[in-house]
Amino acid sequence: MPTVFYIGATGYIGGAVLVDLLKSYPDLEVTALVRNPTHAETVRALGVNVVQGSFSDTDLITSHTRTADITINTGDSDDVALNAAILAGQKARVVEDGMSPAVLLHTSGVAVFADGTTEGKHDSNGKVWNDGNEADIRAITPQMLHGQVDVPVMQASEAGYTESYIICPAAIVGPPTGPVPAGSVFFKFMTQLALAFKKAIYIGEGSNVFYTLRLDDLVDLYRRVFARILSRADAKASPYSRYYIAVSTPHPWKHIMTVFGGVLARLGRLEDGTPQSVPISVLPPPANLFFGASQHACGERAKALGWEPRPVVLEDWADDGITSALAKLQ
Repeated sequence: MPTVFYIGATGYIGGAVLVDLLKSYPDLEVTALVRNPTHAETVRALGVNVVQGSFSDTDLITSHTRTADITINTGDSDDVALNAAILAGQKARVVEDGMSPAVLLHTSGVAVFADGTTEGKHDSNGKVWNDGNEADIRAITPQMLHGQVDVPVMQASEAGYTESYIICPAAIVGPPTGPVPAGSVFFKFMTQLALAFKKAIYIGEGSNVFYTLRLDDLVDLYRRVFARILSRADAKASPYSRYYIAVSTPHPWKHIMTVFGGVLARLGRLEDGTPQSVPISVLPPPANLFFGASQHACGERAKALGWEPRPVVLEDWADDGITSALAKLQ
């Protein structure tokens, strides 16, 4: 089995993916970067080698990505320095060590395909980004959210320094299944936003949409893509054809914040859970980059692997997700 250097082992997505991959491939040799010393033994108990360090330990990261056959980054979609350290190691492996390119399985986010508008209005005739259309993936720019990492990854792959695969998920819901209890960034961020404004908010008419996806369905896609990596079926393919959009259900922002406001009011954290429209100008970054925008995305390439995500009814997941977020915010 190949050696794997794993970044994000204690995260919400990363922990769930790691546990599943080890169940599917019990002989997989994994070394995980763990930031918090108190989590080291928990991760080690999975049968994983642990390296203590943070995302800013670039020399450490570069040394491990240089020797690992596969690097999996589920830790951060936007950390340019982290990504540079990963790619530096993989480039050195090829250029200085004379070895074949290693694999990089990177995690992005579907907000990269936000339409750039700020009015809180969905355009049903807007561009649909499709992972089955290589031209769409080539059109991603560094100026797009997450593009500052996605683009260098695919360029390095095109140059022959890595063999990249990118999974681009929607906002994730569902109970954590990793070695360390972790919560959905989506629930945490939206809960924080509502508490900061003391009300649930949306932009304009709130018809702009945001995609969601179940955590277990995302894990299933990682499992399928990892199997493709091991099979070498796509090793010679274009990096722009190894990009997988993972989306299920689009929700209008007004509906999302109606759900959040209702739960927070019921829990006594808001006086009135009725969402209110506000101008985009009142939002801090990064919320101002996507809260007024809409998304149009289609995962044809992901579904071609036999992946079938289930619909997400946000109300089914909101109580647990928001309660968990509140506990971590205290």
